[in-house]
Amino acid sequence: MIIKNKLESIKKISELGLNKFPEQLFKAKEYEKVKKFLTCYPAKYYAIRDKTKAGGIFKLKVEEKDVLKEISGYSLFTINVSSANYVKNQILVGEIEILSNGDVYAILSVDPTASVRDALKNPTFNYKTDIFDKKLNHIPYFDLIYEYIVNYNLQNVIVEFALFDTDVGINKEKIIVYELRTHY
Repeated sequence: MIIKNKLESIKKISELGLNKFPEQLFKAKEYEKVKKFLTCYPAKYYAIRDKTKAGGIFKLKVEEKDVLKEISGYSLFTINVSSANYVKNQILVGEIEILSNGDVYAILSVDPTASVRDALKNPTFNYKTDIFDKKLNHIPYFDLIYEYIVNYNLQNVIVEFALFDTDVGINKEKIIVYELRTHY
């Protein structure tokens, strides 16, 4: 699997049927489409992400009443129901890569208020190891994460995700996938 940019990541997540929060891609000034999305997926908070480049402007906790104001300046972006709506339920967040040879790279946080970016800046776990290392037992529900990655054939892919103690997202599962990366 090769994923070269954020748009390919969005497409692959959909193709594989991975669990995600309701999300839609927008271009500048598509205000009516944005209003329709907000009506279809009511929530207290939404996340807005720049999709023109990696590391672009990211707003995790935007109140519904502020979304139209906050999207000015974006040319290509997504809006999704924010994980901030589920801080009481978030167990783990970050990125993990499990290679087909058994190597594991994991940068993860147990902070329920953390985003993936927060986890990368201030991780609880930062491991470069293999699947037989007993320290992986310290990662909450590592077996569930490992099973998810194997079941969806996501070995050799960096998976940005969050794990919750309740079912969330479009598939009503405990794991949400935010992004997949291989070549960017």
